[in-house]
Amino acid sequence: MALFLAVANRKGGVGKSTVSVMLAHAFSVWGEKRVLVLDVDSQCNASLILMGGEGWHEARGARRTIADYIKDQCNGSHRSPPDFLIPQVGDVMGEAGRIPQLSVLPGSILLDDVQGDLFLTEAGRGDSVDTLMFRLRSNLCRLLRRFENEFDVVILDCAPGLSMATVAALSVADKVIVPFRPDYVSQLAVDRVALLIEEKQNLDQLAAVPFDKRRYVCLANFVIGSGRERLILEEIGIMHPLLNAQLAYREGFAISFDWLDRRSPFEVKYGNAIHDIRAVYNEVNGYLSP
Repeated sequence: MALFLAVANRKGGVGKSTVSVMLAHAFSVWGEKRVLVLDVDSQCNASLILMGGEGWHEARGARRTIADYIKDQCNGSHRSPPDFLIPQVGDVMGEAGRIPQLSVLPGSILLDDVQGDLFLTEAGRGDSVDTLMFRLRSNLCRLLRRFENEFDVVILDCAPGLSMATVAALSVADKVIVPFRPDYVSQLAVDRVALLIEEKQNLDQLAAVPFDKRRYVCLANFVIGSGRERLILEEIGIMHPLLNAQLAYREGFAISFDWLDRRSPFEVKYGNAIHDIRAVYNEVNGYLSP
């Protein structure tokens, strides 16, 4: 049964998609795991990193996106869930040229529209809003978990907003990685997503939950090592669990966003960022190990 790892933050521009793909590469190459990326962000960045623009366009034309999957399954389609997955994606290779077992359910710019249509369809039943939202969330959770027997690790790249798909992804996750920039705006965003994950009303209730009992852990990204950053990291670390590993502001992360039409070794793909990735992978793998 797969372990579900969500990557989420209420703020955009903190590197969620880059971290999602980085971890997918690491688990599939270093961990030799069967990995699935579920792109539940309508910006589709994780899909573009893994497939390139042409590959994503082809998947969209073949109706093999997460919006197509949700719409078809909720409408009683007979298409098998694995038919929507794109296998052997990414542009990295393992030792001796091994092709990683890495698949993706591509994102869709129509995901928000599909969620809105589902809401309107269910609202016609006349149930209360709470009952309606609970049923929609439960259905989406069920759809996201459909692939748990075919993979070892499922990574969910979440949208910054509070879409129903994002809420469902956070619900099914065994662990949530919260990437953030070490600035004060991100500090507020971390507070907000932590309350959502732990289902608490305020920070006082959150503080009563021990760090080792929380389902999330924060990852500092774009770190340059300034004194102001260290102060912010200390403040966030008082309220939230932090990974010891950090992702520095490096060229290797910036260029990794571009998909190449040929595979290269992991170390070549990420260049001078490879040591940071190894440190994060080792720590996250420890969290997910039984």
